[in-house]
Amino acid sequence: MAAKSDDNSLPPGFGTRPWLVQGSRGDTLTFVDVSDLSLHETVVPEVRGKTCLGCMHGDWLLMLDESTADCFLLRITTNPRTKIQLPPLHQPPLFLSTYEMLESPESANCTILVASSTEAEEECYLLHCHPGDEMWTKSVSPYDDISFSSLMRNYGGKIYDFASNLIAIDVIDGKIELQQLGTIKDEEEDSRRCGRYHIIESCGKLFLLWIDDLGCFYDDGLLTAIRVFCLNLETLSWERVEGIGNDRAFLISGTYAFSCPSIEGVLQGNCVYLVWSSCDSERLYKFCLDDMTISFHQILPQPTKSSSRAFWAIPASTQSISMPQESTIPNNLLWRKPSKDNPPNDFDEHKEDGQENSLRPWDHLPVELLELIVSNLSLVDRIRSPTVCKAWSEVLNPIEQAKVWPWLMHISKQDGTCKLFDPLRSENYNIQVTIFDTNEDRHIFRSSKDGWVLASAGIYGNDIFIINPFTEEIVEPPMLAFLYNYNGVSFSSSNPMCLDCAFFGINSSDSGKFLSTFTWQHGEPHWIEQEFEYNVSFPVGYNNPVMFDGKFYCLGRKGNLGVFDPTSNTWRILDKPEPIHVEMDLFEEDHIGREFCYLVDMDGELISVFLRNANELPRVFKLNRTEISWVEVEDIGGGALFLDYRSSYGVASPDGGNGNRIYFPRYSKDGKPVFYDMNKKTYSPSFYGVIEPLNCVWVVPNLRKNESTSED
Repeated sequence: MAAKSDDNSLPPGFGTRPWLVQGSRGDTLTFVDVSDLSLHETVVPEVRGKTCLGCMHGDWLLMLDESTADCFLLRITTNPRTKIQLPPLHQPPLFLSTYEMLESPESANCTILVASSTEAEEECYLLHCHPGDEMWTKSVSPYDDISFSSLMRNYGGKIYDFASNLIAIDVIDGKIELQQLGTIKDEEEDSRRCGRYHIIESCGKLFLLWIDDLGCFYDDGLLTAIRVFCLNLETLSWERVEGIGNDRAFLISGTYAFSCPSIEGVLQGNCVYLVWSSCDSERLYKFCLDDMTISFHQILPQPTKSSSRAFWAIPASTQSISMPQESTIPNNLLWRKPSKDNPPNDFDEHKEDGQENSLRPWDHLPVELLELIVSNLSLVDRIRSPTVCKAWSEVLNPIEQAKVWPWLMHISKQDGTCKLFDPLRSENYNIQVTIFDTNEDRHIFRSSKDGWVLASAGIYGNDIFIINPFTEEIVEPPMLAFLYNYNGVSFSSSNPMCLDCAFFGINSSDSGKFLSTFTWQHGEPHWIEQEFEYNVSFPVGYNNPVMFDGKFYCLGRKGNLGVFDPTSNTWRILDKPEPIHVEMDLFEEDHIGREFCYLVDMDGELISVFLRNANELPRVFKLNRTEISWVEVEDIGGGALFLDYRSSYGVASPDGGNGNRIYFPRYSKDGKPVFYDMNKKTYSPSFYGVIEPLNCVWVVPNLRKNESTSED
């Protein structure tokens, strides 16, 4: 419940630090305290019946009454509130795109600029006014090749439009002056999909942020990547940077973005905070650039439209900024950091005086007893056991016989270090992988199978390779002809070095009317593409194909199946099972039928999972192979599922006490795995506030060496 107050009071602490404010209910504004996510409601008569067009200079709202054209600036971080009247604005918001302010309203040179929408207006123009003017002045662009974008920002006393052609906008003697400054160089521009772009001025520098989402799921909360660039003013080019500085955070909502000092307990430095609406709620996302992770919290119980999204209110006093390493073991062996609960296995340093001759040496234990001990060790301890002494190294196949399950592998920097998280034991490890030790290529995990990880490299992500990170064996298919853009990708064999292994990728349009498959086998010079067009849509789900009965099975977002036969290179959409969703509106904001979906092979059974949000429990289905239909189940027979859009796994009998659980690629701040308990029907430890690495994949540890042979 939100705390309520009258129209003369502000929430405690408001006006002293950044808050979030949302106003879509009459004359009531909802204030969100970012430090504890508490809600406070305040009646503000000035906003009744008004539309907020934008937030400028951190705490000034541009308000419009569409019925009367009444337009004014409202400052809500002061008590009493400050209102500055502007000329009537008769253009509907649909015809306008960007709103910016040149200098603060306290300045005599304050100018408000409004740009036309290129989608709704044929001509390109700017409106501008000063507080006290009787009307807006319209200035039509003299350039036919110029259209104003949402990337307009105030910088150095002018407003700049940072589209591909850099445009400086100034007001001289009451008139708009435009100057074309040239093209901004951006080597990675073609490699980025649509995504979301934001320009931020911070400490005299200009930053470009690009935030990617998974296909058309941008309204469903699956944000997958962030890149940060800084403008080199000498070369007029965007250059990739690793962070923004530990003394500041970037705050984004809608098309507006601000820089703010880091505040202990409120805003963490070197982080980007983004307000975005998911299918279940309004969320506050945090991208941590130190370790490239993402987390989110619910800030409002219902999702909002872009026109009424919560915005940042940043007091002027906080708008300006005054200006232990993890170890790794060589030779690619896993290493567990010693801790209080996990002391180092140094058996020789803890002998008490006089006990040297009373203790039986470890190398005198019977082989049978050693095998019994080793059979109960974890995979990591099995790897370390042969180094204890010669006798221990003679135990047969300690690694081959180890019980394994998926671990979460992720990288945050291109320094060769891969981090591994064991979700069943809540333990972390490091391995060093040579190919990832480079700053020249950006490696992104795309899928995994049987211990092998399929990754992409390069600006365009079209340099594909498959690597076993534990042995560093590698398979290098030909480069893709275009930017990596698969819904899913996988391969047929547990040993991709096998000459008979088939590699398969698939994508579809958002509507599902157009679909493409991509295949490659050893010895072929390039990937082979097949294109299909359908009257009945088959939007491919964002999950990887499952090799089942010798064919690649692909789950559609509606819940039906498509299958690709690598022996005949044929693709078809199956008539059965019937879809889970008969109707699905993929483009409207009501989110009908829009769920995340996953396909898993668990012990010879096909399982599909449909997940929407924290308020609706996951739905799990097994394929009845006799009737060819999905059957919803309440449990999975003591098994465990490890889900992610990159790769999903099913383990029929996981380590003790972890059955009937669905694990996600996330963990809590104290290192606990995030899972859904099918027995208790609850998320543990929580659905919100947990951490997910941006570049991660489930991988089953595999230390077997392979050969490039044909399968029988």
